[in-house]
Amino acid sequence: MEGNIFRTICQSCHTNCGILVHRDPEGSISVEGDPNHPMNRGHCCVKTSAIPEIIRSKDRLQYPLRRTPTGFKRITWDEALSFAAEKLGEIRSKFGPLSLLRCIGAPVSYQCRDGFRQFLGEYGSPNTTGAANLCMVPRMTAFRAVTGGMRAEPDYDQTRLVLFWGTNPLASERFGSYSAYNGFNRIIGRLKERGVKIIGIDPFRTKTVRLADEWLQIQPGSDVALGLAMIHVIIKNSLYDKDFVASYTTGFEELAAHVQSCSPSWAEPLTGISRGTIEDLARTYATTKPAAIYEGNGLDMYANGVESVRTVAILIGLTGNLDVPGGNVFLPFASQSPLPTKPTPMEKRVWYDKFPLFPEVPFTAVKESLLKDEYQRPRAMIVHHSNPVLVQANEARTREALRKLDFIMVTDIFPTSTSEIADLILPMTSDFECYGYRAYSSTEGGFLALARPVEKPAGESRPVFEVEYELAERMGFHQDYPFHGTTSWIDFMIKPSGVTFKQLDEEQIVYATPPVQYRKHVEKGFSTPSGKLEFFSRIFAEKGHSPIPAYADSADEIRDRRALSNKGFPLLGSSRRPGRFVHTRFKNLKSLSKSYPEPLAWIHPQDAAERGIREADTVEITSPYGKIAIKATLTEDTSPGLFWIDFGWGNPTDGKANINVLVNDQFFDPVSGGTANRIFPCEIRKA
Repeated sequence: MEGNIFRTICQSCHTNCGILVHRDPEGSISVEGDPNHPMNRGHCCVKTSAIPEIIRSKDRLQYPLRRTPTGFKRITWDEALSFAAEKLGEIRSKFGPLSLLRCIGAPVSYQCRDGFRQFLGEYGSPNTTGAANLCMVPRMTAFRAVTGGMRAEPDYDQTRLVLFWGTNPLASERFGSYSAYNGFNRIIGRLKERGVKIIGIDPFRTKTVRLADEWLQIQPGSDVALGLAMIHVIIKNSLYDKDFVASYTTGFEELAAHVQSCSPSWAEPLTGISRGTIEDLARTYATTKPAAIYEGNGLDMYANGVESVRTVAILIGLTGNLDVPGGNVFLPFASQSPLPTKPTPMEKRVWYDKFPLFPEVPFTAVKESLLKDEYQRPRAMIVHHSNPVLVQANEARTREALRKLDFIMVTDIFPTSTSEIADLILPMTSDFECYGYRAYSSTEGGFLALARPVEKPAGESRPVFEVEYELAERMGFHQDYPFHGTTSWIDFMIKPSGVTFKQLDEEQIVYATPPVQYRKHVEKGFSTPSGKLEFFSRIFAEKGHSPIPAYADSADEIRDRRALSNKGFPLLGSSRRPGRFVHTRFKNLKSLSKSYPEPLAWIHPQDAAERGIREADTVEITSPYGKIAIKATLTEDTSPGLFWIDFGWGNPTDGKANINVLVNDQFFDPVSGGTANRIFPCEIRKA
């Protein structure tokens, strides 16, 4: 910090850009990008303009609130924590430690990732759930099955070809998983300058697709068919990397036999992409060395998401593009401490027998256990910076399930649809009112950056780790706690990296690892049971799943489009997230919503004309599960019969329509519990 300038990071989305916060003598705040932060190099998106409003918004939760028969009543922190300790203690005594759930949202900050994580372990429960079944974790599960590691990041600065598959990084401003590329906003420009070919694979003509050299307009949810057909072409024509396959992989013969029938002709009617285009894509990817694939959240929200990304991971390995310069690389990452520090019995998680390969409890399992009134169902839930009522498929069934809990405690900065049904609401400090940190990866090395408080907490809001420790203390769980507040949490978490909070506070950015080393598998192998990249996953086979990715329906209802049309649902709907917002957050902020005040249904002009719908008309969208009213906008960035709706509205602070009212929640990915939020049958009528 220099004078009235605070050097910190923005934690409003996953990118965690470096920012400089200026405070003038009157207390007004302004924000600009930090030119010395490797992630953004001075670039800022519109979300940074909302930081002063986040801090001072009239919508902020400022005091603890307890539900009463006549509504929520303001109470003191002492009353709130005593009530929480009493309820959680009673439930543990009556139903055992497995009765508690911890529900978290997307970990845009590590406070969100780690809040009440140690508490859950001290309570004795392994039951963490949240949005993971819909975002990134299905892809992580897929990569782990093939490579034994997390997602391998694109090495943009050395590649000759990039496939942007089911991702729109120009809107999300995320080109990797916490990976810094010396200014992410310059990546497309640098690729263009070097003549790198860019191919977009997406059902919609997104902002990223518009800048691509080629657009493959795939049918939603058919990505696994495209991946298998590409593998078919590469093996049939001996375009795979023979040395890499022979030395560092296992299961090639089984893979080759498996994809014999998965020809481009087979995939054409499933994907909507011609067999010639599929063959050209496979040849281009296999023969352009090095090449990189960046897959995105567009692949998660189907009932076959894990299989889709397993094909992507196999393609990367099959072509020898794994952990080589310009391919998909395991970048260095600063080591962090594990939480909880006490091991918890993973095999006792809710529905572990059905989802043993997923690293946490899919929310699907939570919901079905509650609705079935299972004897071992959860009884209490701590919801930390999460909003399952809006995020999960079929809002009505989600609400019905959560009402079966004996106690719900919500910690957040704004009211949400989930806090509306809570028994206790605790106000948290925003990410700009307390310390935090973030670990990043890059080719230059893994580094850490400190987030600093730039304003005093709003009202009586408190940092999550102080609240967590005090609750643990009241319940007698605190003796083995590794931290007691925010700064001691940071020191504990970054200790394995050799960096301290004091060092971060002095330097703000500290590199904790050497630069990237490529081809680590030559000496170390892969972190799989065989030590090799596995085309044939024995772990999947042991757990009753196909050891090699197999084509499966992305959503149960769309198998017979003619039957759907006869039932009055001739169209397919999908979802999109406007880049200026973050999931279900910030729709209430005028600085962000003034230019995008409500969700829109993006409809092809042909579909609109057939229904007498014009630009800005209010339309009623009906699916087999519900209906919503929303404004229409016409676009040719989709195809006839397919439209998309903006996601993330529906909180009490915005009062708009929630797309997930329309989505089926009873057909889901057998590995991840992911539901088909991105594809559902429907009809649109002018309201």
